[in-house]
Amino acid sequence: MFNKMRAIGKKGQVGINMIVPSVLTLVLAALILIFSLAMMDSLWDSTTPGTIAYSAANKTIAGMGKFGDYWDLIVLAIIITVIISLLLVVFSMRRVQ
Repeated sequence: MFNKMRAIGKKGQVGINMIVPSVLTLVLAALILIFSLAMMDSLWDSTTPGTIAYSAANKTIAGMGKFGDYWDLIVLAIIITVIISLLLVVFSMRRVQ
């Protein structure tokens, strides 16, 4: 009975070990997006209209805003990947036992 409980705990550890890198990646991507938008906004505010820096900062802010529109799809793809990989791990462990 103790060995069976220990095996269940190991399966849970595998699931958690697969989720942690995905969550860390999402947090890092969100931080990079937020900080870069803040920096581009301050650059855009400090330049005068009609300059090359103003138009470049404006295009960058618009492009990063479009990337933010796809954030929900990125999260959904990572969640689906984690679920499929957890299913594969569970079925492979069943075959080994």
